[in-house]
Amino acid sequence: MLGVLWLLSGIYAVKAQQTPTTVSSGVGNETRALQKITVVDEFGKPVNGAQVYTNKGVLLGTTNQEGVANVAFAEQSVTVSYAGYYPKTIVKGANTKVRLVVDYLASANFTNVLYDTKPAKQILGAVSSVNNSQLKTTPTPLYVNALTGRLPGFYTQQVSGFRTAKITPITYVDLAGSLPSEATRYSSSSTDNSEIAFNLRGMLPVTIVDGVQRDIYSLDPEDIESVTVAKDALSALLLGQKSSRGVLQVTTKKGVAGPPRISFTAQTGIQNALKTPKPLDAYQYAYLYNEALQNSGRVAAFTEEDFNAFRSGNSPILNPNVNWYNQVLRDDAPISKYNLGVNGGGKTARYAISLSYLNQEGMFKTVDNLNTNLGLQRYLINSSIDVDVTKNFNLGLQLFGRIQDGRQPGAGTGAILSALQSTPNYAYPVVNPDGSYGGSSIFNSNLYQQVTGSGYLLDNTRDLMANLDLKYKFDDFLPGLYASGKINVAATSSSLVDRNRRQPVFDVTYNELGNPVYARYGTISNPSNSFATTSTTNSFYAQGTIGYETTINNDHQLGGKLFVDQQISNYQFDLPAKYSNFAATANYNYQSRYFAEAAVNYSGFNRFQPGKRYGTFYAFGLGWDIAAENFIKENASWINELKLRATYGRTGNTNEAGLGYYSWRASFGQNGTNGYDLGAQYSFKSGIAEKGLANVNATWEKGDKLNIGLDMAFLNSHLKVTADVYRDKYFDLLQQRGSSIELIGMAYPNENIGKNLYTGQELSITYQNNINSFNYFITANASRMKSEVLYMNEIQQKYAWNYRTGMPVGQTFGYLANGLIQTQAEADAAPRLGGTKVYPGDVKLVDLNNDGIINIYDQTALGNTKPVIYYGATLGFSIKGFDMSILLQGVKNRTYQQTDYAFGNNGDRQGYEYLLGRWTPETANTATYPRLTLGFNANNTPYLNNSSFWTHSGEYLRIRNIDVGYTLPYSITNRIKVAGLRIFANAQNLFTTTPYDRLDPEVYGDTAYPIQKIFNVGVNIKL
Repeated sequence: MLGVLWLLSGIYAVKAQQTPTTVSSGVGNETRALQKITVVDEFGKPVNGAQVYTNKGVLLGTTNQEGVANVAFAEQSVTVSYAGYYPKTIVKGANTKVRLVVDYLASANFTNVLYDTKPAKQILGAVSSVNNSQLKTTPTPLYVNALTGRLPGFYTQQVSGFRTAKITPITYVDLAGSLPSEATRYSSSSTDNSEIAFNLRGMLPVTIVDGVQRDIYSLDPEDIESVTVAKDALSALLLGQKSSRGVLQVTTKKGVAGPPRISFTAQTGIQNALKTPKPLDAYQYAYLYNEALQNSGRVAAFTEEDFNAFRSGNSPILNPNVNWYNQVLRDDAPISKYNLGVNGGGKTARYAISLSYLNQEGMFKTVDNLNTNLGLQRYLINSSIDVDVTKNFNLGLQLFGRIQDGRQPGAGTGAILSALQSTPNYAYPVVNPDGSYGGSSIFNSNLYQQVTGSGYLLDNTRDLMANLDLKYKFDDFLPGLYASGKINVAATSSSLVDRNRRQPVFDVTYNELGNPVYARYGTISNPSNSFATTSTTNSFYAQGTIGYETTINNDHQLGGKLFVDQQISNYQFDLPAKYSNFAATANYNYQSRYFAEAAVNYSGFNRFQPGKRYGTFYAFGLGWDIAAENFIKENASWINELKLRATYGRTGNTNEAGLGYYSWRASFGQNGTNGYDLGAQYSFKSGIAEKGLANVNATWEKGDKLNIGLDMAFLNSHLKVTADVYRDKYFDLLQQRGSSIELIGMAYPNENIGKNLYTGQELSITYQNNINSFNYFITANASRMKSEVLYMNEIQQKYAWNYRTGMPVGQTFGYLANGLIQTQAEADAAPRLGGTKVYPGDVKLVDLNNDGIINIYDQTALGNTKPVIYYGATLGFSIKGFDMSILLQGVKNRTYQQTDYAFGNNGDRQGYEYLLGRWTPETANTATYPRLTLGFNANNTPYLNNSSFWTHSGEYLRIRNIDVGYTLPYSITNRIKVAGLRIFANAQNLFTTTPYDRLDPEVYGDTAYPIQKIFNVGVNIKL
């Protein structure tokens, strides 16, 4: 591979030209020497159209197709400028060859919006974008993880540090044969993301990849040109019955005319768990466990001899002290990525192709050269070609393929992490004296065996997508008239190879002669070798557009189009889900000063009842760039843009999860429980049961969305500010009635009854400039979102604090806690929950209505009810080949519930360091945990509901990403036939500060795969 790259670099390297030139100035007899400047991009290829300015901003010249400009220096230095690159200062002297450096925050003059590309100045909606430079610094398998903290209105929460593979077969074997499994049905799409939860202004956005709806997030950031989020009604209206959700649009790199541009990136890194639980050692565990037994009035389980054996370690078989986290987890896990991209073409055809490889390993240990560790290998290919068949006819073809192979121990990652959290250090030894696995009647699986000796599960995913784009311009008949079309076919399939193995465990005791006696527990099985399909998706998408654009008297720009599309998806064994849209749009702007745009969409979904499948959605927007008015241009030239804009529209959302699968039809079948005993032998026969109430009136959810924004640019656009205020009211939400009853024997279906309101403000500020060769920037964004339940048909509440209506959407309710009960007198006077007796050290629940008992009338909102604020800031610089960027990201006004059971829910599991803060009479004033009890406690742990004692702050500030690099000077790389060579290092999740630091503020479960801190190094070679 490297040999091919070196060969290509020798063929296509741009040679410097060093011929001096002089010309007459034409003024008197003065002859001024011209300096030849050759400008190349990061690939060493000529830049056509780069402009050369004096220090006072006077244009001296523009480079030609060879990247050459001959300019007369009137000053000691000039500046070379080209869109998307940092300006470059050139000192008067010998002929110069200049390699431009890509602007980290480069914003294009055109922005990719839904199914289109628009001049940034004409956009009226709430649209935000990031480019390739900002994405590729993040060493992550999913590009959505690189968006965290970069886009206002877009919120992410990483819920797992590693992917969760699909291991549930979509069929099961029955007497009737192989039948579909209910657990994997009733959707119209599948996703490869199980690590990151995200929303756009509170809604799950529709993901568009190169103009096609695809829930795929495993693209290589190196291949992505830009990612855009569109948050308002007008920007998403062409989605029709999905338009309420907004848009997450990904545009991959396309071919650019010119000689081949080759880029190769290799990087490798080390992953460490950011936060793992801290278990008690066996001695601490035994001591606290006895204390919990004593508090429960029970006999101690551990003796003084046990304590001594745990501390001394002299009896590792009968009194083991195994730190299972150290035993089965390794400190570091590697991750590596490789990417090769080639881009180029001529005037009539342009091409782009990229190959990408990812290898990520998990944190489990392996033995005996049998790799049973968690792992992921992914191969991606993305290729596109655009051909100008004639001057008016363009054809584009794109092919995308993915081969993904995952691996995990045969016991399953989830089962292992659950066992790891629950297994006490003293439970059993890793291995017995005879080499067999340790265990007991309670713990009949050995954790070490599950990790290293349980075989493995292999999951395989194959993904293929093909796009065909057509566009014809009717300029010969009517200039500005065009027609375009898109056809997409895509297929995804996932399968599982199960080669798990089960081995028995042995509990060792010693007889009177001191000889070991082994008792066997658990299951014995040979390695299996089964295959199952876990997912299959096929989709077809077709789109057609007829549009017209024209300019009248250079002042009036008019445009409009008729749009139609249809998406058909087959997921698992379901009947196809079909979305159809028939839309029209129109836009107008006057002198790039006044703007207007409108859209209407007649949209349908085939899973609604016939006759009720289509609805009409509409949106419009207005804009005014005040900076284009003469009173600004003539008096405040430092104001470059001051655009006031507003959009409003009626949008829709099918909410397939709430709607159900053809829910307007009644369904009947056998459920295995309802039936009759028939015959002399009273043999049970299943009867036919109604499976659910039909909802013949089900329809799409609706939204009325208003957005008002202001775009500002000052000081020659060095300072840019964007502000948005929005009010999104959603109604006809599919919800179950809170006032439903069970008299009819089944639950009510979801109905269109709910109403929610989302309001918020978003702000983005960017400043970038340069001092000679020192380029620097800072960009920051903040979003404030408030949600409110306007109506939810809740049951009748007795007190104002009981009402869910008026609270934030999804608000947690429960009992308020006022610390811990300190004395017996407080315990005797305390109100009781369900008649449960309380003691000193128990949670003190608040009796809000002062009736002497704790019940549902004392439940109220727990945790944060303020608007959530999420923010991010990126700052960086570049100078003489060095570059650096740092991303800070955080959240305010966020809480979550996490109950920490003492010794597990059943009272026989591992204990953790937080138990050391338990209440005792001696630690009453400093205790951070209730008195110890075993397992479930009606007052202290969730019973009828949560309590605020277990409400924790989810606020945090992270150094999410740091990237440092050095690009070798062009004078060096040119000698070795390389256009550019950059060595870099970056880190992910480097530092976190949070008010409650026992748990990670994003992944706050003790059995979740922890977020990883990643240290990464790499090299990028451009030819």
